[in-house]
Amino acid sequence: MKQLTNFHRRSVGSKAANLHLMKEQGLVVPPFSVFSFDFFDQTDVLTFLQEQQEAYHTGNDTLNALSQRLQQEFKAKFLQEDFTAIHDFSRHASGKHTYSVRSSANVEDDASASFAGQFSTRLFVEVDDLVEAVEETLLSLYQPSALSYYFENGISLEAVKLYVILQDMISGDLSGVYFTANPQGLLNEQLIVVGVGVGSGIVEDKVDTTMVTIHSDDQLSYFETSGTSPILTEKQQVELEDMAEKVTDIFGPRMDIEFTFLNDQLYVLQARPITKLPAEPVTILDNSNIVESYPGTTTPLTFSFIQEAYGSIFRGLAKRMLKNDTQTLQSFEPTFQNMIAQVNSRVYYQINNWYKLLHLLPFSKQIIPIWQDMLGVQATDISAITVKISRSTRLKIMGRIIKSFIQAPRSMKQLDSDFEAISEHFNQTYTREASFEELHQLFEQIKRQVLEQWDVTLINDLYAFVYTGLLKKVCPPEEVQEEIAGIEQIESMKPVFELNKIIYTIQEEQHSDYRKIIESISSELAADFIETDLHPITQDIRRFIQQFGDRAPEELKLETATFRSHPFSLIQLIQQQLELPQTAMRTESKATATNKSRNPLVNGLKKRAMTGIKYRESSRLNRTRIYGMMRLIFITMGEQLVKENRLEQSEDVFYLTMTELFDLASHRDLSNMQTEIQKRKHKRLVDQQLPAFSRLIYAGSIFEKYPQTINQQQTVSTNQQDFQGIGCSKGIVRGQVLVVEDIQAVNVQQSYNKIIVTKMTDPGWVYLLTQAKGIIAEKGSLLSHTAIISRELGIPSVVNVQQATQQLTTGEWIEINGQTGLIKRLEDENDYS
Repeated sequence: MKQLTNFHRRSVGSKAANLHLMKEQGLVVPPFSVFSFDFFDQTDVLTFLQEQQEAYHTGNDTLNALSQRLQQEFKAKFLQEDFTAIHDFSRHASGKHTYSVRSSANVEDDASASFAGQFSTRLFVEVDDLVEAVEETLLSLYQPSALSYYFENGISLEAVKLYVILQDMISGDLSGVYFTANPQGLLNEQLIVVGVGVGSGIVEDKVDTTMVTIHSDDQLSYFETSGTSPILTEKQQVELEDMAEKVTDIFGPRMDIEFTFLNDQLYVLQARPITKLPAEPVTILDNSNIVESYPGTTTPLTFSFIQEAYGSIFRGLAKRMLKNDTQTLQSFEPTFQNMIAQVNSRVYYQINNWYKLLHLLPFSKQIIPIWQDMLGVQATDISAITVKISRSTRLKIMGRIIKSFIQAPRSMKQLDSDFEAISEHFNQTYTREASFEELHQLFEQIKRQVLEQWDVTLINDLYAFVYTGLLKKVCPPEEVQEEIAGIEQIESMKPVFELNKIIYTIQEEQHSDYRKIIESISSELAADFIETDLHPITQDIRRFIQQFGDRAPEELKLETATFRSHPFSLIQLIQQQLELPQTAMRTESKATATNKSRNPLVNGLKKRAMTGIKYRESSRLNRTRIYGMMRLIFITMGEQLVKENRLEQSEDVFYLTMTELFDLASHRDLSNMQTEIQKRKHKRLVDQQLPAFSRLIYAGSIFEKYPQTINQQQTVSTNQQDFQGIGCSKGIVRGQVLVVEDIQAVNVQQSYNKIIVTKMTDPGWVYLLTQAKGIIAEKGSLLSHTAIISRELGIPSVVNVQQATQQLTTGEWIEINGQTGLIKRLEDENDYS
């Protein structure tokens, strides 16, 4: 045997070479030495191994018999070795340490085959027992499980060589494994498994363990404990994340790292690539923009509905581009069906599929960056996507898209007109007394009428994005906000202005008696009062519900309670607003359109951008009304099923998919469905505890988490004083922070004169935002709802501020600059530093 000093991978094996590289890069690795055996390069040994493998593969041997013969042969070879190097090492170290004895095979810890757990490791080895432990490690090279692993991976016996690592034994307080990618195939998720004592206790399930899940890009993590498992301190977690970053800088992004802490010192014990990750292709889920429409968790009914809607709309867009090219259309069918995905009850774009369709567009290389910017997509890298269509087809697509693009404003105006006809048809047809079959028929009617023409909204989105993007290129950033503010008759503002007119009327002295009625009305009496009372103001309230009753926070989730489905929520909002001063009642936009520029190019781009934005907002409100119709249909279906004793309560309908609901209605035997509904309710409650990660990158199939105990959500803390985001609405204000995690738990009185800090907003937040002094959102872009509404309200806003809800706290004083996107922490309201 020889003690080696050359630490090249081919000279000492992957494990030893990796230890040496980490030590050279400044990581704390326990002292170690590496030893080789003399016999692995001997001709007679190589011939023997080749003969034994051939005999096994011809079927003349069993795996166990082969293992016994190889171990017997190499035990004899080992006893013939010169142990001088081991004895010299022992004399030098005698009495100072115990050791770990580990393998470092030349085939081990490879990116394609790790051999994890295949070879023997001995811990706490006394100096006098080193030779015996080395022998045990050598013979483990030929145990049956290792032989099977060689043959499965196409490795011949004569190719395998073993080196042995003798390493100072660190008897750690806490030990564990750090995976820099989830081995199941979630590439941008890191896992730490940690337990008390040395690592063998964790591997052998002898101690309770804690698993920490980390998404570095979001700076979010949570942990799950079991029994008496330990909890990492913030300092320990930060040290581990720093260590993992250094290891991946050396070896690559997907590593399996063993570590231990002793007396607050972190030691790296070994590092190897994670192997056997699921195969390509990579699937990327991203919640940019869509999280504004579907924040938090959603129910199965909502997801099944929107999945069909997205598929139909994009299928319509593709038909607009490809016309009668049925073969190409058919090839895109899997793409249409998977435009979105749901993971742990949260909705994401399957962004690969979006890019695939965007590549059909002319000038896609120029359009995609604009699309990313307008939707607030933070990770702008695009995996290689090829869309194979002929040159003549591309030219036809270009002509059709350009034509649709030019006609977008006219098409959107027609869509608005058609929608009013659809809405009128629904109001005339829908009744709570309708049978299930009649409701189903109405559902299919509305769905068909809407979806067959709704793809024009995608053309209009592109219209708004392109002209706003071009405006950003010809105008300084600080001027773009002003150029696209003051949009005439913007639909998103109408609900709040109309409601404030009602509240203003109630506040008038001649209506004091009516105000007392409104202020005292209870939840039990609200619906009947609104439906039957003849007072002119109540009639205004009824008209408001008829026109805007579906506008509410989280309005595109079918399970959301709206003013139409739960009228008392509107009464509550009115009651809260009546407590505010009349100056808080805005009945018109504060934003004003800028004067015409001397540059005709700017004027042309501005006019088209504002037209696109205007129709984008009107289509959002119309979409809200569609969801309101569907919500009423589904709730009424639920009530019908309760009467038939097929559901326990009407709200259970939201925990069915559309297919299940219609199957249930057709009286199929789904007797176990109520049990399944209870499971889904419980799962959604658990999913709500998981952090909302902005992007999930899967190798292979999408999968969900099934956590048992989520103890805490953590974030990497910071003491920074300034934050930077995208300024969307000019103005500088100082005020106290109101962090809004759950919009349903906040009222307008709490938001009055505060700077709201939230993850994102949706159109239904408009009632809350009218009372705010400013708005900061973690998500968003220049065309996000937060940006558009804040510009019309004339309040400063900053979006795309990472971890704003974690870094800022309710009650602290800040200053925001809605033009530059700069946010400053203040000591108090008088801090002018």
